[in-house]
Amino acid sequence: MQARAGTEDGPESIRRAGLRPTHTPAVLITCGPIDQQLGKIAGLTPVDERRKTFRLLVEVLAVADERRRERFCSGGCGHWWHNLPVADG
Repeated sequence: MQARAGTEDGPESIRRAGLRPTHTPAVLITCGPIDQQLGKIAGLTPVDERRKTFRLLVEVLAVADERRRERFCSGGCGHWWHNLPVADG
């Protein structure tokens, strides 16, 4: 929630996660306020749905964080997670 992901982040997150728009997590993330949908998405139980959910939620965070970095941190910031070392390989 701190990344302030929104419903508008859904389509790009779905694309980046390699999901079809008809997959259950993809449908949920685009059908209402994201804060209400995240609990439903995280609660999906079949293993296959959990894999899709994990990929989607990682991408939602990435999309939202990129937007926040551009808007609020482009001139530098004190967020420790924006200064993590990049792993080789």
